[in-house]
Amino acid sequence: MSKLIPDIFALIIKALEDDYNTLFNCLLMNKLWCDLTIPILWRNCITRNLKSGPYEKNISLVKILLTFLSEESKNILIKNEINLSFIQTQKPLFNYISYCKTIVTFDVTEVIKDYFDPPLSRFQAKILEEVFYDMIFKKCFKLYRLSISHKLCYKKYGILNFIRLKGNLSNIVELICGQHIGERFFHILAEICVNIRKLELKDSNKNNNQGLIKLIEAQNKLEYFTYNGNEGRNWDNFCEEIGQALIKHKNTLKHIHGKTRLCIPLTILDSFVNLETLMLGYFTRTMNGLHSIKLPKLQGLRVCHLTEVKELIQNTSGCLKRIKIHNQFANNIRAEDIIQIIIAIYQYCPKLEYFCIPFVDTIYDSLGDLLINCSQLKHIKIYDGSLIDESLNGDAVLKILLKSTSKNLQRIEIKGSWKFSVEAIEKFLNNLKERNYSLYSQLSI
Repeated sequence: MSKLIPDIFALIIKALEDDYNTLFNCLLMNKLWCDLTIPILWRNCITRNLKSGPYEKNISLVKILLTFLSEESKNILIKNEINLSFIQTQKPLFNYISYCKTIVTFDVTEVIKDYFDPPLSRFQAKILEEVFYDMIFKKCFKLYRLSISHKLCYKKYGILNFIRLKGNLSNIVELICGQHIGERFFHILAEICVNIRKLELKDSNKNNNQGLIKLIEAQNKLEYFTYNGNEGRNWDNFCEEIGQALIKHKNTLKHIHGKTRLCIPLTILDSFVNLETLMLGYFTRTMNGLHSIKLPKLQGLRVCHLTEVKELIQNTSGCLKRIKIHNQFANNIRAEDIIQIIIAIYQYCPKLEYFCIPFVDTIYDSLGDLLINCSQLKHIKIYDGSLIDESLNGDAVLKILLKSTSKNLQRIEIKGSWKFSVEAIEKFLNNLKERNYSLYSQLSI
């Protein structure tokens, strides 16, 4: 029984891993809860603080991590006249660094630069960074997520050191990196990291992509592929090479996200028979050929352009649950295209739960039909897709929204330039009250 209780507490705390406020409260319960909570809080600490934390929190994080430097590393810094007197000499109560499972590389010298007077020279900054990351990669056992910034790679830190860190890197399942980090580096990763499930590429492509191709092909079960980069040299050739490498994973790939643009030929998309989500960013060169793509298991679709989207929806076997059509530039939105897409959705997407659509004046009737036929809808977002500066008729939209037959509808968002009357809003809210279910509404007035 004494063994069972800690195990139960561990399961409870693990279920709260994304609720940081609650986890911090768990630290104060007792020693058992504290011991169970610390590893979870530190698992993604480097990622979480650097993304959203204030500057002071980043400094505190680096100062804590520097307390784990070995005596040998400290001597290297002293030899190079790098003063770390601002770091506490007493070791922390917990071996925090051993709990880190995800690393986002960053410019550590930039974070703590204010502690050095005079400022560090370039050579000293390089030494400090090398010592810091040598410690990080040695003491963070069994990493599962690694994000490599261009700054680290430009400074040529420890690229070859990754070879001797095979034990700590072989379990990586998520890799985010720029494409300029060097062919040799990609070749090394391809030898060490063969269990990557999520791969995201940033920055512009290069002429020589053989290392990157090898890394993609080496994976055992690639499920997510994201391109969040720019169009570089020999773009068409790059897309062809990436496409052929990804086809080797056609049975395991479930998510292809072109956040900025699609970086594979559109025509090979239907090779990925198990694809569940597809994102075609604004800078995707062409949508021509989308009409012939059949994705029977597709559940999520996000597009910026309307060309041939209707036909793609018709070829999805009724599995689509999330559809987002969002063009922030709104320079090529045609009402007829939107109407045809809406008709295809309520005819072919009975499981639809989330829908985001640009609104123009002539789609009232078709939108009303969608709300009647899509009874599983939970969240609808409507934004102003008109190029005209005049406000849209918000009263008419509220009237249409009341046609929804979905008992699951929990959230309505109407954004952009709209004009609502007090009477229409009152009628809308009273009607929702009569339906007796909770709903979050956000209106731009």
